[in-house]
Amino acid sequence: MPIARRLLQAAALLAAASLLSGCNLVVFNPAGDIAARQGQLIIAATVLMLIVIVPVIALTFWFAWKYRASNRSATYTPDWDHSTQLELVIWGVPLLIIIALGAITWISTHLLDPYRPLDSIAAGRPVPAQLEPLDIQVVALDWKWLFLYPKEGVASVNEVAVPVDRPVRFHITASSVMNTF
Repeated sequence: MPIARRLLQAAALLAAASLLSGCNLVVFNPAGDIAARQGQLIIAATVLMLIVIVPVIALTFWFAWKYRASNRSATYTPDWDHSTQLELVIWGVPLLIIIALGAITWISTHLLDPYRPLDSIAAGRPVPAQLEPLDIQVVALDWKWLFLYPKEGVASVNEVAVPVDRPVRFHITASSVMNTF
């Protein structure tokens, strides 16, 4: 029976791995500098939260195993007194993690403010100071978008063309109801 069970577990693991192999995790494959910074923020927050979650889950299983009904050798002492060291760990570690997470989030959200001018095109590639942003006027129409390039004298419908490595400034208006751009 144990061999059949191991084969069944291996088959389930292989099936799960083959189903998940086609997944495209966009968080781990960002398309630009801002997206890469946001991905790093998500990963840092996840790691900080796992510092508390993993020990809690491990200790839950350990306590359940140690204090099970069939274990007669485990000492059960429900009348234990206040422990300062234990409470410092229980309250201090999550508090420090919340403070660190708040500081990281505060700093990165201000660095990633959408109204702040871009300081880099990609990692290690700053935006040249003399480079003027491309002005594009965006008009939300019924069921379509109109993109006007005033300096170039060109317009397009439903397709925006942006040059590589040049900042863009959008001026968004609408003919009736504002749409999400």
